[in-house]
Amino acid sequence: MNIIDLEKNIKEHKVIEKFKDGVADAILYGTRNDKESHHYYNQGYDFGIYLYAQYLAENDFFKIKREKR
Repeated sequence: MNIIDLEKNIKEHKVIEKFKDGVADAILYGTRNDKESHHYYNQGYDFGIYLYAQYLAENDFFKIKREKR
């Protein structure tokens, strides 16, 4: 498979679009869309949750929450 065929397959199967949808659902909504079963959506969702958790940890979110109690 050459690069042109690979790019056509990526567009045809909406790989990047589904991955982006998964990341957006994780970061913006925090919930997985049950209607999505695409492999790359799930990969994107998992990646988005990881990014969000890293963001919270690096910005001392959990420390701030504990101090407010």
